[in-house]
Amino acid sequence: MALINLTFEDLPKKSLLLAEEELGDVKRVFSQKIAAEAIKAGKDVVYVTPKSKEDIDSQVALYGIAGNDKLKVIEKFTDGSKLQTVCGGDLCIIEKFTLMNISTDINHLVYILNSLADISRTKNIVFLLTSDMGVMTERSEKILRAMVEGVIQFSIVYEENKITRYMSIPKLNGAAPVDRKIPFALGENGIVIDTRERFA
Repeated sequence: MALINLTFEDLPKKSLLLAEEELGDVKRVFSQKIAAEAIKAGKDVVYVTPKSKEDIDSQVALYGIAGNDKLKVIEKFTDGSKLQTVCGGDLCIIEKFTLMNISTDINHLVYILNSLADISRTKNIVFLLTSDMGVMTERSEKILRAMVEGVIQFSIVYEENKITRYMSIPKLNGAAPVDRKIPFALGENGIVIDTRERFA
C-alpha cells in the first residue's frame, strides 16, 4: 500500500499511533483531518485536549465537523495518567500527549501505553497521540516510538526564503514504509500533498 495521502482508512485498526514534530502545529491539522474523515465515515471520535472546546470547535470548523454529534471533545484535560479513563469511540485523538506526560517516569509511561494498547485491541479503537519532540527525555521518546504501531513525523526544511514541509512514515503496521520524505503544503483545506513527485 502506498501511503502518500494518508487517510483514516489507511490507519491500522486496533492500533496506537503517534504523530510528531519538533516545531509547529501540523500534527494538530493532520489529526483533525483524520477526525473529519472518520466522522464522515460514520465513526465516533473522542478528542482529548488541554485546550477549551471552543478552541477546538473553531479549528475543526474548517472540516465542517464543529458541533457534530459524532465528535466528543474532552476539554482542558492535562492528567496523562488518567487517559485510559476518558477515551472511547472508534478514534481517540490525544492532543499534546507528551506535554501531558512531561513528568511521568518511564515505568508509568510504559503502563499508560500498555493500557491504551489493551483498550485499542479489546474495544477496537484507533488511538492517535500527538507529540512535541524534545519535550520528554530522549529515552522516553524512544520508548514511546517503540511501543506504538505507527509513527508519522512532520518536519520543516529552511532554504533561503522558502520553507518546505515534509511528512515521513518510518513505521506503520500493515504497510511498507515509504523510503523518502513526502513534501506537502498547508492550505485553506488543511494538508495538501505535493503530487508533482510520485512515490511507490
